[in-house]
Amino acid sequence: MPDENHSRRTPLIPLAPLVDELRGRGEAACRFSGGHTYYAEEVSLFRDFAEENDLFLGERPVEIERPCDNEGNEHKVWFIEDRNVYLKITWPNFFGKLVVHRPDEAADASPIQYLERWHLHNEIFGDNVEFAGVLESDDGLRLLIEQPAIAGLPADDTQILEFFVSNGWYPFRIDKDVAFFDPDTNIAVSDAHPGNIIVMADGLFASIDLRVQKLTSSEVEAIRPLFQ
Repeated sequence: MPDENHSRRTPLIPLAPLVDELRGRGEAACRFSGGHTYYAEEVSLFRDFAEENDLFLGERPVEIERPCDNEGNEHKVWFIEDRNVYLKITWPNFFGKLVVHRPDEAADASPIQYLERWHLHNEIFGDNVEFAGVLESDDGLRLLIEQPAIAGLPADDTQILEFFVSNGWYPFRIDKDVAFFDPDTNIAVSDAHPGNIIVMADGLFASIDLRVQKLTSSEVEAIRPLFQ
């Protein structure tokens, strides 16, 4: 087994230029089709992009050759102590959920939407998540990200609601989940439960693993009646 105290650093890829390029490809596909891209089309666009840019990892990073430290609905998670970061890998062919989705599509996010989510997470909440690459498993694609560890205590539901509302976010309920919408940016977030919001020692709040989505004007109008 690899020495867990001397892990090899996985090359990291900044999300901003990556997401810009993927957005551009999605917009080009929309112009060609005269509509919008769907899940299967975005998976295909992403796979082509990943192959062209050598984003597939030839082997599993040594950091994940031991049992994971935690797992959830979207990721398996390893804490890399010598760098004070978490390495997260998605479940095969699953890239999280959307906050808001069209009636004619599933709630599952595409790999492009998954990476955009983390890019927005960085922009809105001051995180520094980076992309570590793609694994091709027998069961499907898996994406790896690296996220700095944050020390603190989980916020409770009351603190989370106060945090968002006091900063101008509108709470609403969708798919039995409490979500929040920022009218200044058209950003919606969900999965804001105590395990995903940390209160740091200085009293500031840090988000850990929120779903974050930039909404279209039609999506905003669809959820507007839900604002509390």
